[in-house]
Amino acid sequence: MKKLIIVFIAVVWLSATVYAESSVWKLDMDNSSFYLAGSCHVLRKSDYPLPEEFELAYMDVEQVVFETDVDALVNPENQLLLISKGMYVGSDTLEKKLSKKAYSSLDKFCRDRSMSLDLFQKFKPWMVTMTLLALELEKNGISASDGLDVYFSNKAKKDRKQTGGLEDVYRHIELVSLFEEELGESIVESFIQEVGEVRVIMENLIKSWKAGDEDGIDEYLSKNMRKEFPKLYKRLLTDRNIGWIPCLETLIGSGKKTLVIVGVGHLVGENSIIKLLKSRGYKIKKM
Repeated sequence: MKKLIIVFIAVVWLSATVYAESSVWKLDMDNSSFYLAGSCHVLRKSDYPLPEEFELAYMDVEQVVFETDVDALVNPENQLLLISKGMYVGSDTLEKKLSKKAYSSLDKFCRDRSMSLDLFQKFKPWMVTMTLLALELEKNGISASDGLDVYFSNKAKKDRKQTGGLEDVYRHIELVSLFEEELGESIVESFIQEVGEVRVIMENLIKSWKAGDEDGIDEYLSKNMRKEFPKLYKRLLTDRNIGWIPCLETLIGSGKKTLVIVGVGHLVGENSIIKLLKSRGYKIKKM
């Protein structure tokens, strides 16, 4: 069984993980300011205030750019579109699609938490897994509503700073199909096996995000994902990093003081945004 599937999801999709001393980098520029910040999409209220480098970078810029437009992503119409990607149509159901073993394990998991799996019969495996994972995280005070993206999106609106996204919201939503294509039923099996470890792992990742441990995070998480899930890693991280470079270079060349906030999984390891920009001659230093 491939391990750490749900940790990968929590890190890359829900939380996008942790990295380095301050998780904020600055390009060496003469006439403007350009920052890259690694986001943790799910946090605890106790994780605020943030390390000061985040606030210093934010105060220095005119615009904040995220992976995708945060307001557009949480728009009710787009949320319905996202949900529809994870739902069966017609007569298909979760029970029909899962093996008896996987379904039985998931049913027991729900019953142990006073929930009925009947509520999730029209959910595809990745959707029910992500839903249950989010509920488990929230039980431990870890929530997307307290994540870095939401925090800075709300702050930028209040301060009337321009915001934007590196990729179209519809492209962002389409990425969820990768979980079905690459993981299938195995995501349920791994969820059942690993869910008991999620709280401790996420707490350690958040701690690392604050304190900094570049080599440790890459060794523990990203390096393992490159090995265990090369196709998923490539499509969720590497391909998007490469695809974002033209947009990032346009932002850099615009002269506008800019803070770009992406899941810090995009800023660590092979073909990270940091390495790709450095290979193109940009000088980048960690704050």
